[in-house]
Amino acid sequence: MLLFLDVDGVLLGKRDPRDIRHCMAAGCEAFIDFALARFDCYWLTSHCRGDAPAVIDYLRPYADASLLAKLERIRPTDYRTFKTEALHGDFLWVDDAPTVYELDFLENNGMLHRWMQVDTRTEYTALGSLIPDLEAILERGFDMHS
Repeated sequence: MLLFLDVDGVLLGKRDPRDIRHCMAAGCEAFIDFALARFDCYWLTSHCRGDAPAVIDYLRPYADASLLAKLERIRPTDYRTFKTEALHGDFLWVDDAPTVYELDFLENNGMLHRWMQVDTRTEYTALGSLIPDLEAILERGFDMHS
């Protein structure tokens, strides 16, 4: 199964929503370990656009060398206007705030259940909460038309 990952608001969050400073979300490295072990992982972020090293460069001020080495294993995607252009195959998509068009696209194509909302700007520990949900989907699957 493919796992598409956003950066801002997913891997990069805030310890306090009122703070202007960003940091790697709580549990990010454990989440990445989990994701890399169980999914084919792809970047789906405006920081990639076909260039995975650009994402690593963007995250370098926030992540240590161990995490950066793991993040380098995530593959690039590209899209012109909407992230949904890059979605394909049997996938899950982790993003904090898809556009209205992207949500409509998912809903109109029976794929809204494939979007996993995470916003680590407002809930710093949200990545850890996502792991059990992803494990359940991997274990039981889900109806492609739900």
